[in-house]
Amino acid sequence: MFAEGYIGIAGTIGVGKSTLTTDLARALNFEPILEEVDGNPYLEKFYGDMKAYGTMMQVWLLNHRFRQHREFVTRISLGKIRGVVQDRTIWEDTIFARMLNRHPEKIISDIDYNTYLDLFDNMVLRELVFPQLMIYLDCSPETAIKRIHARGRVMEQTITLEYLRHLKENYEAFVAEMEHAGVRILRIGWEEFRPISEVARLVHEYSLKPSSFTKWVRPLRRAPKMDPKPKLLETPPAAAASQAAV
Repeated sequence: MFAEGYIGIAGTIGVGKSTLTTDLARALNFEPILEEVDGNPYLEKFYGDMKAYGTMMQVWLLNHRFRQHREFVTRISLGKIRGVVQDRTIWEDTIFARMLNRHPEKIISDIDYNTYLDLFDNMVLRELVFPQLMIYLDCSPETAIKRIHARGRVMEQTITLEYLRHLKENYEAFVAEMEHAGVRILRIGWEEFRPISEVARLVHEYSLKPSSFTKWVRPLRRAPKMDPKPKLLETPPAAAASQAAV
């Protein structure tokens, strides 16, 4: 189902989600829900050694975003707040896990990826609360990396252009999946920042469009690799001799 008054801001690292989240929430008289970057104990370690910390980083993020998600959905349903604008929704967590699993270096192994998706199913798919509208900020990896360098977070300076290109590809696949499920997507070109009044106008316009929501498509699992030719157990020499004597 959808939560009226729940708007998600999606987009690659460095695109400008946090700024738009704050400004749009103020314009709509909604509450901004921001990522807890400073409180993430794995983030800096992850950028230093992705393979060592990739899985636990994703588990921490899923747990954190799930807690946020339940809290604001409950507050909206009880009428305590008009709505929220969220910087990166819980639905986007699978983007990063999938990308790290498909990375040539297998930053997240198949077995860890499948376990993560099972955890995602058990936590998130039971809630089934989708945003009324998801705004996808579309910009090139080249623009994103310039913005990352400009904002100067030390831990992010190891992010490469190749990493951002992989991330954009996975975001495009995610947006297509959400559209296929019937979620309203407002795609905005974000090579240049737009006036908040224009974004607010588009939000009101797109929120009135009819929805064709069906269901969330459960992400595919990685089949465990099996030995195509399993070895037969060899008969110990002593047993072979006794069999021959029978």
